[in-house]
Amino acid sequence: MLLFDKASRVGFIGAGAVGGSIAVCMHNAGYRVVGVASRTKASAERFAARILGCEVKDSPQAVVDDCDLVVVSTSDDAIRQVASGVTWRTGQSVIHCSGATSLDVFDHAASQGASPGAFHPIQAFSSVENGVKSIPGTTFGIEGDDAMRESLRQLALDIGGVPIFVDAKDKALYHLSAVMLGNLLTCLAGAAAQLWEQMGYTRADGVKALVPMIRGVAFNLDQSGVPASVAGPYVRGDFGTIRKHLETLRESAPEVLPLYRELARTAVPFAVEKGAYGEPTAQEIYRLIDQFDDR
Repeated sequence: MLLFDKASRVGFIGAGAVGGSIAVCMHNAGYRVVGVASRTKASAERFAARILGCEVKDSPQAVVDDCDLVVVSTSDDAIRQVASGVTWRTGQSVIHCSGATSLDVFDHAASQGASPGAFHPIQAFSSVENGVKSIPGTTFGIEGDDAMRESLRQLALDIGGVPIFVDAKDKALYHLSAVMLGNLLTCLAGAAAQLWEQMGYTRADGVKALVPMIRGVAFNLDQSGVPASVAGPYVRGDFGTIRKHLETLRESAPEVLPLYRELARTAVPFAVEKGAYGEPTAQEIYRLIDQFDDR
């Protein structure tokens, strides 16, 4: 039995890129997104303008009063405060979109008869427009009881997502994995692109040049997985190139050297697993990397 379906009235508390992207995709899939409340009226109005029939509510309580399913898409730190500051009713469903937050933030709602759940997209959201385009094919980490799991599984399928179930004890690892390949990948790309400034180009030039490679890496990972997709001098065992990289960073971008060294060390076991070389060569590469440890 589903706790909610396309006939249910859906409301959002929080009008950021994640909530807005999910809301538009739900609307496009036939769900009734009828209300939104946010810290600022302007953000709520932008949210509602994208969805026919969605109204700006003057408070989180107004959303809760009017909806069967309430999506709390605020910042992680605000979820408990928002959910604990309103009155719920039996039969309602309330979910958040955080990858790291457990369901105890909804203890107040659950004590009043609402069914709690989590619905987290493993995706990077920079805007609603980009988010809507990226949700199809995105994996959604789902937490809740059996009825909530089935309801959110159906929701994920309806908006083109891939549902998986995550246990409470695994939430931190799950979210850490997503952050490493989402937020931190973006930061890594920024650090790599910034090196272009030393060649007379801009960081934006570097980003433009590197993005096709990021797409190629994603394609290779999707097609071949790890370790087959792992490549580069640390996988080939190109000692001369490795040394040249390390020397250049020490001279020209020493702030990036620790990051590069740690990523290089991470690549070596995958190279061994791939069969590129054996343990003796791996140890030689580690020794070379360690020569540039300036700590």
